[in-house]
Amino acid sequence: MKDKTATILRLFLAVLLVISAVLFVIFYTQGEAFTDTVMFWAYILLVITVVITVLFPIYFFITNPKKGLTVLVALAGFALLYAIAHFTLASGDITGEVYEKFEITEWASKFIGSMLYMTYILGGVAILSIFYAGISSLFK
Repeated sequence: MKDKTATILRLFLAVLLVISAVLFVIFYTQGEAFTDTVMFWAYILLVITVVITVLFPIYFFITNPKKGLTVLVALAGFALLYAIAHFTLASGDITGEVYEKFEITEWASKFIGSMLYMTYILGGVAILSIFYAGISSLFK
Protein backbone atom coordinates (compact mmCIF):
# COMPACT_ATOMS: atom_id res chain seq x y z
CA MET A 1 0.00 0.00 0.00
CA LYS A 2 2.79 2.43 0.88
CA ASP A 3 4.59 1.74 -2.40
CA LYS A 4 1.44 2.47 -4.38
CA THR A 5 0.84 5.70 -2.46
CA ALA A 6 4.46 6.76 -2.91
CA THR A 7 4.26 6.06 -6.65
CA ILE A 8 1.06 8.09 -7.01
CA LEU A 9 2.58 10.94 -5.01
CA ARG A 10 5.76 10.93 -7.13
CA LEU A 11 3.67 10.98 -10.30
CA PHE A 12 1.52 13.84 -8.99
CA LEU A 13 4.59 15.87 -8.02
CA ALA A 14 6.22 15.17 -11.39
CA VAL A 15 3.11 16.43 -13.20
CA LEU A 16 3.10 19.61 -11.07
CA LEU A 17 6.80 20.10 -11.79
CA VAL A 18 6.37 19.67 -15.54
CA ILE A 19 3.42 22.08 -15.64
CA SER A 20 5.38 24.63 -13.59
CA ALA A 21 8.45 24.28 -15.81
CA VAL A 22 6.40 24.73 -18.99
CA LEU A 23 4.69 27.79 -17.54
CA PHE A 24 8.07 29.16 -16.47
CA VAL A 25 9.48 28.84 -20.00
CA ILE A 26 6.37 30.32 -21.62
CA PHE A 27 6.34 33.22 -19.13
CA TYR A 28 9.94 34.16 -19.86
CA THR A 29 9.50 33.89 -23.61
CA GLN A 30 6.19 35.75 -23.88
CA GLY A 31 6.67 38.24 -21.05
CA GLU A 32 3.98 40.13 -19.22
CA ALA A 33 1.15 38.90 -21.42
CA PHE A 34 1.31 35.58 -19.64
CA THR A 35 1.37 36.95 -16.06
CA ASP A 36 -2.28 36.20 -15.27
CA THR A 37 -1.87 32.54 -16.16
CA VAL A 38 1.25 32.21 -14.02
CA MET A 39 -0.49 33.92 -11.09
CA PHE A 40 -3.48 31.59 -11.47
CA TRP A 41 -1.11 28.61 -11.40
CA ALA A 42 0.55 30.03 -8.28
CA TYR A 43 -2.86 30.26 -6.61
CA ILE A 44 -3.60 26.64 -7.53
CA LEU A 45 -0.28 25.56 -6.01
CA LEU A 46 -1.04 27.61 -2.89
CA VAL A 47 -4.44 25.93 -2.47
CA ILE A 48 -2.87 22.48 -2.92
CA THR A 49 -0.25 23.35 -0.32
CA VAL A 50 -2.81 24.62 2.18
CA VAL A 51 -5.03 21.57 1.70
CA ILE A 52 -2.10 19.20 2.21
CA THR A 53 -0.88 21.21 5.19
CA VAL A 54 -4.29 20.99 6.86
CA LEU A 55 -5.26 17.43 5.90
CA PHE A 56 -1.96 15.67 6.64
CA PRO A 57 -1.92 16.45 10.38
CA ILE A 58 -5.56 15.37 10.65
CA TYR A 59 -4.69 12.08 8.92
CA PHE A 60 -1.66 11.68 11.19
CA PHE A 61 -3.78 12.30 14.28
CA ILE A 62 -6.36 9.72 13.18
CA THR A 63 -3.75 7.05 12.38
CA ASN A 64 -1.53 7.76 15.44
CA PRO A 65 -3.77 9.04 18.24
CA LYS A 66 -1.14 8.70 20.99
CA LYS A 67 1.46 10.71 19.08
CA GLY A 68 -1.24 13.15 18.02
CA LEU A 69 -2.12 13.68 21.67
CA THR A 70 1.49 14.70 22.31
CA VAL A 71 1.17 17.34 19.60
CA LEU A 72 -2.04 18.64 21.18
CA VAL A 73 -0.30 18.91 24.57
CA ALA A 74 2.53 20.89 22.93
CA LEU A 75 0.02 23.21 21.23
CA ALA A 76 -1.76 23.72 24.56
CA GLY A 77 1.62 24.59 26.09
CA PHE A 78 2.24 27.20 23.41
CA ALA A 79 -1.25 28.62 23.94
CA LEU A 80 -0.61 28.85 27.69
CA LEU A 81 2.74 30.51 27.11
CA TYR A 82 1.11 33.02 24.75
CA ALA A 83 -1.62 33.75 27.30
CA ILE A 84 1.00 34.39 29.98
CA ALA A 85 2.99 36.66 27.67
CA HIS A 86 -0.12 38.48 26.44
CA PHE A 87 -1.90 39.11 29.72
CA THR A 88 1.02 39.62 32.08
CA LEU A 89 4.07 40.82 30.16
CA ALA A 90 2.99 42.76 27.06
CA SER A 91 1.68 46.24 27.75
CA GLY A 92 0.55 47.47 24.34
CA ASP A 93 1.65 51.03 25.00
CA ILE A 94 1.83 52.78 21.68
CA THR A 95 3.64 56.05 21.46
CA GLY A 96 6.06 57.36 18.93
CA GLU A 97 6.48 58.16 15.30
CA VAL A 98 7.06 54.57 14.19
CA TYR A 99 3.66 53.46 15.47
CA GLU A 100 1.93 56.35 13.75
CA LYS A 101 3.89 55.91 10.53
CA PHE A 102 2.94 52.24 10.17
CA GLU A 103 -0.50 52.70 11.75
CA ILE A 104 0.11 50.13 14.48
CA THR A 105 -2.88 49.83 16.80
CA GLU A 106 -2.78 49.08 20.52
CA TRP A 107 -3.92 45.51 19.83
CA ALA A 108 -1.19 44.97 17.21
CA SER A 109 1.41 46.40 19.56
CA LYS A 110 0.32 44.04 22.33
CA PHE A 111 0.35 41.08 19.94
CA ILE A 112 3.85 41.92 18.72
CA GLY A 113 5.02 42.35 22.31
CA SER A 114 3.50 39.00 23.28
CA MET A 115 5.27 37.25 20.42
CA LEU A 116 8.56 38.88 21.36
CA TYR A 117 8.19 37.76 24.98
CA MET A 118 7.34 34.24 23.81
CA THR A 119 10.51 34.27 21.70
CA TYR A 120 12.57 35.43 24.67
CA ILE A 121 11.10 32.77 26.96
CA LEU A 122 11.55 29.96 24.45
CA GLY A 123 15.10 31.12 23.69
CA GLY A 124 15.89 31.14 27.43
CA VAL A 125 14.44 27.65 27.83
CA ALA A 126 16.54 26.45 24.88
CA ILE A 127 19.72 27.92 26.39
CA LEU A 128 18.94 26.43 29.80
CA SER A 129 18.28 23.02 28.25
CA ILE A 130 21.64 23.17 26.46
CA PHE A 131 23.39 23.96 29.75
CA TYR A 132 21.45 21.20 31.52
CA ALA A 133 22.37 18.65 28.83
CA GLY A 134 26.03 19.63 29.03
CA ILE A 135 26.18 19.53 32.82
CA SER A 136 24.16 16.31 33.17
CA SER A 137 26.44 14.55 30.64
CA LEU A 138 29.42 15.32 32.90
CA PHE A 139 27.89 13.31 35.74
CA LYS A 140 27.07 10.24 33.63
